[in-house]
Amino acid sequence: MNQKPINIFVMTHCPFPCPQDPVYIPVQVGHALHDDLGYTGDDSGDNISVKNPYYSELTGLYWSARNVHDADYMGLCHYRRFFLSENGSLMTQQDFLDIFKTHDIILQKATRYPTSYQKVYEEAHNLRDLLLTGEAIQRLFPDYYPYFEEALASDLVYCGNLFVTDSARYKAYTDWLFTIFDDIEDQIDPEMYDDYHKRVFGFLSEQLLSVWVKKNGLSIYEANVGITQVKSETEALKSVLKGLVSTGTLEGVRQALEQFRSALRSRPDLLLPASDLDGELADMFRVLHVLELELESDAYKSNPKNCMFFVTTDLSLLVKHFRLITSILFHIEGNTASPEELAYYRDANVSESLLLTIAGIYPKLRTK
Repeated sequence: MNQKPINIFVMTHCPFPCPQDPVYIPVQVGHALHDDLGYTGDDSGDNISVKNPYYSELTGLYWSARNVHDADYMGLCHYRRFFLSENGSLMTQQDFLDIFKTHDIILQKATRYPTSYQKVYEEAHNLRDLLLTGEAIQRLFPDYYPYFEEALASDLVYCGNLFVTDSARYKAYTDWLFTIFDDIEDQIDPEMYDDYHKRVFGFLSEQLLSVWVKKNGLSIYEANVGITQVKSETEALKSVLKGLVSTGTLEGVRQALEQFRSALRSRPDLLLPASDLDGELADMFRVLHVLELELESDAYKSNPKNCMFFVTTDLSLLVKHFRLITSILFHIEGNTASPEELAYYRDANVSESLLLTIAGIYPKLRTK
């Protein structure tokens, strides 16, 4: 078998446009639990594919480290997150190899938070799980524990488990990580969490990568990461909401609001900036709120034009309408509104509910 210079495993749970560069290899994580997408699955050979709901992309990391033996360098990316070169383009094989002339590992650029990583984790997850991980490191790998403490106190956070390094280190890190998780797995019950927080081991591992890297004294190249598309679950929710709103009825709007709230209860990450790239889902919720108020109002009952459904029942177009009305109000405030904008605003039959909603988002904006 010919040795390949580098394999970048692109972990996915949904169809996506994989880069055509052969260095990128799509891997369907959780393949043992889901319909085949046509990609290499993480359930052949030595694997933990059935643990994907709890380990997220780590089931792909485990599979690749244990079953792929023909690459000098190995790395992990996501179906919508890729390392970028200094000119902002997708990294090629040569880009990676050039970096490894002077560095040991490529990581995503750390995010600086206004507080420590421990507080960041505690605000978003169950701190007990992180402390259990620290206890396991202190017991199993005591030389690593000072670096773990340093990571908890740091305000720099590494996200996503994206990295590339030589295959020996890739596998050594995987062995180290899963030795820790094997030790604490029976002390953590992911089923007590919603679908988002259930991926507890995936979240725990994000900062552990930096612990392992710093303990081993690796020279780090921090690269920008490009997000190529909206999170698949966010896009799926948008599609459901659009279908319900297209009925043009109060019942459809109410069902859409319930779907939205239900989805957010189990997947609070859907509204995060990295999931809802253009903020459309957040604005969809605002539009739904306005529509419900409008359809329940006496003004609508006396004149159906006093509702955004008079404009369209296409939710994406309603979001554009909502944003345009907001923009026009700002222009009116600054005496910069064009005649075309004023005409659009006049013809739109802007309701009191819409104005109050916009005022709630921008309290300093006069909407009267």
